[in-house]
Amino acid sequence: MSSIDKDIIYIERYFNLELSDEELVEFEERIESDPGFANKLDIYQESINLVEKKYTSNSEKIRLEKWRAITNEGKGSKTITLHWKWIAGIAASVVMAFFGWQYTSNTKQQSLATITQASWDKKIGLDYRMMRTTNRDSLQQVIINAFDAYEEEKFKDAIAILEPFVYTTLYYEDALLITGLSQYRAGNTADALKTLETLSKYPSGKKAKVALWYQGLIYLDLGDKKAAKKFLLLPNNQNVEIRLKE
Repeated sequence: MSSIDKDIIYIERYFNLELSDEELVEFEERIESDPGFANKLDIYQESINLVEKKYTSNSEKIRLEKWRAITNEGKGSKTITLHWKWIAGIAASVVMAFFGWQYTSNTKQQSLATITQASWDKKIGLDYRMMRTTNRDSLQQVIINAFDAYEEEKFKDAIAILEPFVYTTLYYEDALLITGLSQYRAGNTADALKTLETLSKYPSGKKAKVALWYQGLIYLDLGDKKAAKKFLLLPNNQNVEIRLKE
């Protein structure tokens, strides 16, 4: 029998008031020292709530009331009826498996979301403060103005500032990058992906990798891991960061 099965039986015995004094001390110590076991205990308790939410018909509500009555009959005694053991055992075994998967899935999802946000925070390719020199030309100033608008979350302003740029203009790739990110932040995801794709295929390739990076992050934001994996290497057991797929 697996350790998970043994834990379920152990938790059932706790709720059924079947543990000896020695086992009860051990049980309580394990709750304190073993977060995974404590989580299984919480899941068991949640199982009854899930049953109540799942079965809402009148007939099932009547059955639930009967279950509660059976449970209440056993309170204060050393044993709870076999009916309750059967109900709790089946419900908890199934629900613990479900909740265990959901808990693991949610934890991984939250972790990936956190890592994705950290990747956005790196602001790769957005080092426009380096252009702030006394010798900068008028086009550099336009790029900086657009970047400032982007940083201030004035995304439509940033897009408008960069509209005069055409493919023959100096710093056109910088304009495409800021435009694409501003489009995304303004809610125009389809336009943003098109702009970044154009940038990734631009002949000079100066900002190609940067464009691929942000395309991948956008797909991660959208929850499309399959599309994101075309551009990025996602975290795994050996890698805790998002990396650009070379």
